[in-house]
Amino acid sequence: MRSLYPLSVSFLIAALAGACTDPPKPAKASKEDLAKIEKEGGDKAADTVLGAIPKGSIAKVGTVDIPNEAFASIYDLKVKKYTDRGRDIPSSADRRYRKSIAERLIYHEVLAQEAKELGVEFDKAALEARESQQRRGIRDWEKHLSRRGETETSLRDMYVAELREKAILGKKGLLEVKPEEIEADYEKIKDNWKSDKPRVRASHILIPIGPKKERRPHGKAEEPEASDEDRAKWETEAKAKADELHKAALVEGADFAGIATESSTGPSAAEGGDIGIFTADRMAEEFSAAAFAMKVGDISKPVKTKFGFHIIKVTGSWGPGPLPKEALEDQIVNRLEQRKLHQGRRELKEKLLEKYEVVDNIKPTLGPEPERKRAKSPRGHGEGDGHGHGAKMKLGGKAAAAKGLKAVKKEDGDPSAKKPEVTAKPEGKSPAPADKELAEKKAAKDG
Repeated sequence: MRSLYPLSVSFLIAALAGACTDPPKPAKASKEDLAKIEKEGGDKAADTVLGAIPKGSIAKVGTVDIPNEAFASIYDLKVKKYTDRGRDIPSSADRRYRKSIAERLIYHEVLAQEAKELGVEFDKAALEARESQQRRGIRDWEKHLSRRGETETSLRDMYVAELREKAILGKKGLLEVKPEEIEADYEKIKDNWKSDKPRVRASHILIPIGPKKERRPHGKAEEPEASDEDRAKWETEAKAKADELHKAALVEGADFAGIATESSTGPSAAEGGDIGIFTADRMAEEFSAAAFAMKVGDISKPVKTKFGFHIIKVTGSWGPGPLPKEALEDQIVNRLEQRKLHQGRRELKEKLLEKYEVVDNIKPTLGPEPERKRAKSPRGHGEGDGHGHGAKMKLGGKAAAAKGLKAVKKEDGDPSAKKPEVTAKPEGKSPAPADKELAEKKAAKDG
């Protein structure tokens, strides 16, 4: 029989030689290649041919035309975010912007016509407060608008539309909170407000000492410490301003909340200075010593803490035990109103778009609705891409508490010497974040 050994050795050597050969290395993609991939591949699935934007009316509600200029003032800013980076806007993004801007402008006009028909006006004071609040803490407003892709007018129009919705729903009686609803909600949340310590509710006007410290950009050297002379000067200036505001707050008929909104710092200013209900250990010692020694309605002289000077007004005081319904009623009413407003807005939009005759001239420019393939989710991942993205998942116990705690950001100038804490809200229970100690205990208990 003929031996196969030499043949086998030959095959083995050839196989090893092939295995030792380095595979060809892929060439690094150039910027031009990446741009081509992004344009032709990345966006291809959702791409579609778009028509020309009408030069005249982009839509019509009843007999009222919505001019191209109103559309272009927003649309051009959206496109500019791409052109500023040297890119063409992908047609999928272009389509999305055209559709959303047209729908927004159409609904704003529908709301304006409905408000006129019902004889209701939006709350102009609320608009002013909203715009003032939005500007707080923003140094370059024009840059902020550009980053959002909005104009001063388009942003105001959105606020006006929200206020018109509220006025229309109020006129229809859909935001009314009934006494029995307040009672039912109080029964659900009252156990969250038990405490073995006394509590007060207060508002304050905060005047910080010295210039506000800006976040230091990465890599930038720390600014030198302020001198003793600078600190003394800043404290004198802050105290003088606090004394002036204290004097104004004591004038008969003075609006403390209005003064706080106008002159205080920090997020609580938007709430008229209201910092909610708290126990003494939740605030800086100097702040608590003054607040717990006052009677309801009293206004303190300026109190100095590490945050600055505070003018405190006590608006409620309770001993240990459960809080009465009256202490929580305004929070309950506000929460129920917001719930009704949220639900009412969805239903209102649906009904009004059926009621009014609308011609959308942008719609024909969008082409057919792009097909979107949906990835199947593995069992246990919920609805989404199989990795939790886009999936709605129910959290419980420690996971829910962690989610609630993660969402909290400490208020600049909060008189609390400790980090504020909250808990994830249990089903049917809505503890107000102001009572931080009770919320912390509740989070630990639920966890």
